[in-house]
Amino acid sequence: MLAWAVAGVTLSAQQQAAKKRHSSTPAGSRIHKLEELNWPRIHALERERTLFLLPVGMLEEHGPHLPVGADTLGVLYEANRVSKRVSQALGDWNVVMMPSINYGHGGANQIGGMLLHPGTYGIRQSTLRSLVADVGGQLAQNGFKWIFVLNGHGAPAHNIAINEACDFISESFRVTMLHLTGLFRADAAIQARGEKIKARYFSAAEISSFGMDVHAGVSETSAILAVRPDLVRSGYKTLPDRAGRTLDELREIAMAPGWQGYLSSPSKATAAYGRAFEEWWVDGFTELILRAVRGEDLLHQPRLPDTIPPAVAPALEKAFANDRAFEMKLENWLAQRRKD
Repeated sequence: MLAWAVAGVTLSAQQQAAKKRHSSTPAGSRIHKLEELNWPRIHALERERTLFLLPVGMLEEHGPHLPVGADTLGVLYEANRVSKRVSQALGDWNVVMMPSINYGHGGANQIGGMLLHPGTYGIRQSTLRSLVADVGGQLAQNGFKWIFVLNGHGAPAHNIAINEACDFISESFRVTMLHLTGLFRADAAIQARGEKIKARYFSAAEISSFGMDVHAGVSETSAILAVRPDLVRSGYKTLPDRAGRTLDELREIAMAPGWQGYLSSPSKATAAYGRAFEEWWVDGFTELILRAVRGEDLLHQPRLPDTIPPAVAPALEKAFANDRAFEMKLENWLAQRRKD
């Protein structure tokens, strides 16, 4: 009996060591990774005091200097930081991190009329909408009340799909499912803080020279320098500026022969600004979550982008037509297969 008891203690210690090696959740923490929980543990979570974080990224060309997963890398970093901040603020709540959705809709290559690009791998807008709605709907039907989507990709149709999925789940199941990134971009106070942060690192003349810093430019390059510097190619320091001050100017840049897939001024990027930039996102996401769970109605607040800008509508219509053609090809193939 003693030998078995000793063996049992040893086995238990080995199991505990294995758990520590393979689990990223500290013992006793109220932050959980969904994929690491068994179903009885999930079922035992208090419905009114459990919130879920769903990161949505993208695989998209980000110039010759950044990884195609830049949007995913950034939003995962933010989601992990937010989970800790929210857990500290809501000590009696559970925070559940969901596996990220790594595919979105609409690569920046479409600005220049390129429907396909070797660095971009997305899904149809309808697929993204359904995917976010499917995941949120199952959480809601299992009785959970709080679902927050953190999105790292800026394409208008991509954001609209997430807005629609969140609204559908919130209205159909009487829960709160919020697209935090859309709210973040439309919140005047949060955006004003972002401008102040930028002004600490760059002069007014430099900021003006960046133009619309929307893709693989100074902000995104700075962010990846802060989060994953090993994935930034050193050649970013020699890339010429590609600044546009309007969407029409951005489209002209993207349609020019030899466009390398970035906008703004990646050569001006710094890791210091990237850390401050990422902290701004973490602060804003955390604030929005706490405002929601403490009773503020954010379901009817403005979100950006919420419509297709006219300047990019022609390029997006080509993308939508391509999506429809692909969907029809798939449906026809399935119909033929069923006949066979």
